[in-house]
Amino acid sequence: MTQHYTDIDGDQLDALTQRVQDAAEHNLALSPEDCLLLLSALKTLAALQERLSDNDITLHKLRKLVGIVSSSEKITTLLGEKKTSNKKRGQKSTQSKKNKPKTSVKPKVTQHKLEEVKKGDTCPECQQGKLYKYEPATLLRITGQTPFVPEQHVMERLRCNACGQYFSAALPTDVLEDGEPGQKYGYSARSIMVLDKFYAGSPYYRQENKQALMGVHLTASTIFDQSEQLVNDVYPVFRALVAHAAQAEHYYLDDTSNRILDQDPIEKNRRNSDKVHLRSGVYSSGLISHVSEGHCIVLYQTNIGHAGEFIDELLSQRENTAPVPLLMTDALSHNRPSKKYSVEHCLCNSHGRRQFADVLHHFPDEVEMILQWYGKIWQYEEETKQQGLTPEKRLIYHQVHSLPIMEQIRDWGSKALETGTIEENSGLGKACKYFNKHYVGLTSFCRLQGAQLDNNAAERALKLVARNRKNAMFHKTQAGASIADVIMSLIASAAEAGINVFDYLNLLQRKRKEVKIDPNTFLPWNCSLG
Repeated sequence: MTQHYTDIDGDQLDALTQRVQDAAEHNLALSPEDCLLLLSALKTLAALQERLSDNDITLHKLRKLVGIVSSSEKITTLLGEKKTSNKKRGQKSTQSKKNKPKTSVKPKVTQHKLEEVKKGDTCPECQQGKLYKYEPATLLRITGQTPFVPEQHVMERLRCNACGQYFSAALPTDVLEDGEPGQKYGYSARSIMVLDKFYAGSPYYRQENKQALMGVHLTASTIFDQSEQLVNDVYPVFRALVAHAAQAEHYYLDDTSNRILDQDPIEKNRRNSDKVHLRSGVYSSGLISHVSEGHCIVLYQTNIGHAGEFIDELLSQRENTAPVPLLMTDALSHNRPSKKYSVEHCLCNSHGRRQFADVLHHFPDEVEMILQWYGKIWQYEEETKQQGLTPEKRLIYHQVHSLPIMEQIRDWGSKALETGTIEENSGLGKACKYFNKHYVGLTSFCRLQGAQLDNNAAERALKLVARNRKNAMFHKTQAGASIADVIMSLIASAAEAGINVFDYLNLLQRKRKEVKIDPNTFLPWNCSLG
């Protein structure tokens, strides 16, 4: 799991040191707060020793890792970077359970009159008895608002004194559209729950506590159950998105580490080999696919497996007659598909540029020159967008303007390594070797029509995963992780289609029977929310 570093200024450090010395001299116990600070310091030291022992970290990376410098890679930020003292971070105050408010919000009561018959009328069922007042039927409906507001519907009800037949007032159309009769949590409430959890990154327990502050009793387990109900309704559309993504023309792919508490290590085949080994690393893979109709599909998968295994599963469903797709990733081998699947592999220039940016302070003149060269390529890409060039003309434009710059960077690095101007094992030398080694993939946007410069789109898509990981820390089970994958895929794909995600999720639940029969009709770019 990622190590978090605690900021502490000089005065705090001196005070802590003095307290530790006093405790050692007088055989005193440290306070829980001091123990936590010392534990954090030990973890920080262990993490830094581990990184330093790998011999693959520069001073700039180390400073960026512990938060001394900004992680921004803009050239203006890199060139203007100065040492600054860490600011004291305020500690968040927490409220103890015993101080939680005891207030409760009463539900809004709406009366529904029975229009067809009234008290004293002859029973329309048996034509013998008379109707008399009876205990009204009730429905407690929780609608999706912020906060969740319980709304109780009281339907007038009559009963025949002869045959015992009941006659209840009908519920309004807007109530029935938000859930079936007898359904406590409406479709809108479920949609708000999953948007809070899987888009806003608010864990189940945090939603429970927030609603408790507002007098609404809503447990974390209830929110999970309702999220699972929503997934059951929208899952056919998710499967349809996967089927369409398998036939895509262009993919962006990346992954990030994650955690599933109840996941035990499993045996899996080594990629491109029949050998089996024990695997325990959990990763969340994010994939963006552009299909031929111009639509964009975003998919997520969390399990013991890397992004390369995710794209393997997708390509296994690809039609044999489909053209070879473009695949944009970084240079890591576990992000590549198996050898049996053919793709045009493009590499991310943001990663190539970062190799140089990380050693700027060791080689300021050389790296600044390279970053200036590299920056022109993104300027040319922006010009192609402003001019609205077709893919064919965009390719020619980059071949004329960007390719000479890429060749210039390659040739400069090769000459500097050959002449000994830069050490082969120095940070700049490694950056040049990385660029030269992956030159073909890095220049794919100058060779292949439709190839992009970088993999920033996939990294932006993974922010949904990172946001949930930062707030919730982990998934409890694989089932919970799969629920997150389905919902985040629907949310991200609907957002890419430019439709109202909240209304879209409500529609899929309301028409779940039709969704099950024909999910393609309810893809984000096909269905009408009007």
